[in-house]
Amino acid sequence: MRWIRRRAWFSICVASLAVALAIPGEASACPNCKEAVSAQPADVARMADGYNWSVMFMIGVPFTMLGAGAFAVRRAVKLGVLPEM
Repeated sequence: MRWIRRRAWFSICVASLAVALAIPGEASACPNCKEAVSAQPADVARMADGYNWSVMFMIGVPFTMLGAGAFAVRRAVKLGVLPEM
């Protein structure tokens, strides 16, 4: 009986994934991207650099926070403030 339930659940998941992939959505650009298409080449290069840096910061901040938190916990454990893990 459990096998039938698992198979039904799997079939529902596969069917919903197929429907989600089969229905294409319309891709619309953000206002800045629309303006970039009509901008001058020098402005486009500067805008691309800005997007690049913003992505780097968005990726870097979470990793920095996780690293600092792990370092603080490790240091607290070594100093004996927290019990050993």
